[in-house]
Amino acid sequence: MRLGSKLRGVFPRGWWRSARWWITGIRELALSTIAAVTTVVFVGEMVRAVRHRDEPRTLARLASTFEGYVSSLLVNGAGLGVFGTMAIEDDLPVMLVLLTGWCLSNIGVSAVVFVVVAQSRIRRPAAWAELDFVEQHAPKYGWPPETVEEYRAQQLQELTSEA
Repeated sequence: MRLGSKLRGVFPRGWWRSARWWITGIRELALSTIAAVTTVVFVGEMVRAVRHRDEPRTLARLASTFEGYVSSLLVNGAGLGVFGTMAIEDDLPVMLVLLTGWCLSNIGVSAVVFVVVAQSRIRRPAAWAELDFVEQHAPKYGWPPETVEEYRAQQLQELTSEA
């Protein structure tokens, strides 16, 4: 895929005056930030992911926050390392114990979601390939399809929504 096609997917014509583009971007950024910092809020999503671990379409709905779960593993792992270092150098104040528990709970939720999605991607690569194709090529922000890939992605999207 050429750079122009990729940029058109991210920045369609008239993106700067499209309220839908801005709202979608801000929503995705907010969800990823919440998932990175306060992953415990998404315990319900984790339970839903475990219940539907054999259904890639249900797990694909987590995709908007999946990057947030991965960043949560990294951020809270680093925080755990910092708190561990502080615990070695000083005695354990109550706040340090609470923050360590917070990091561990965030890591637990993130790790479960990460493992469930990774197992699903390994077990059902064809279904995930189709979902990734639709996500990558489907027309966004209400714009009509312009390329062959966008028309094909729109057809696949309509077929999956009917099923």
